[in-house]
Amino acid sequence: MQAKKRFGQNFLSDKKLLEDLVNLINVDSNDRLLEIGPGKGDLTKNLINICDSYFGIELDKDLLVFLRNKFPKNRNAFIDGDILKLNASEIYASNQFRVVGNIPYNISSPILDWCEKHYEKILDIHFMLQKEFALRCAGNEKTSSYGRLSVICKYLYEVTIIKEVSKEFFNPMPKVDSLFVKFSPKKREVNQKELQNLKKVTRALFNKKRKKISNSLQDILEKETINNLDLNLNLRPDELSLNEYLQISALVKDDG
Repeated sequence: MQAKKRFGQNFLSDKKLLEDLVNLINVDSNDRLLEIGPGKGDLTKNLINICDSYFGIELDKDLLVFLRNKFPKNRNAFIDGDILKLNASEIYASNQFRVVGNIPYNISSPILDWCEKHYEKILDIHFMLQKEFALRCAGNEKTSSYGRLSVICKYLYEVTIIKEVSKEFFNPMPKVDSLFVKFSPKKREVNQKELQNLKKVTRALFNKKRKKISNSLQDILEKETINNLDLNLNLRPDELSLNEYLQISALVKDDG
């Protein structure tokens, strides 16, 4: 089965690596799993018989047929569709579930957006990600990879890089190495107002990321509010911590 470039497919087949990944995910017999893009089922076969409930969503119709033939006893576990259009309640109505996947690099951000929409139903996430993107997810104000994505991820999750995976393990081989990353939700329930304000603030500041924050804050806060901020206004956006971003976000409520 050849990989299709339009789907961003890069398959993993090394048995030792796949066993390592399953051990890192720490699959339990009580788990409910959703695998995004099971591909040729190489990771799937290490998951499907361990957990209590498994679903895999696959966009490639040829691979969907391949998977249903490979796992005949679990034919109904493979969903024909696009993860970005899936309503998780259709498969796990009232239960929380875990998400895993060697996901296409070209839609990593939209898939994280999908996870955010289903945040309160997700127990944790394990994704194979392009190294640069993964470092942005895990970044903080002391790292060069820190940006808007880092702030939002840090607000929602504990982000842990748990394994580096060389590009040589993939077929076809991509141009970059990957990182296997765990996202553990920090909250039981998201304060949507706070999150939307945080997104507004980070968008405004990182749009001018080389400027001092005093410059960008004028786009979202009144001058008097800015002057009353207990922050060094000479800092750049990539020098602010999550708590400092939340301090600014709290004031957006007052200023609209």
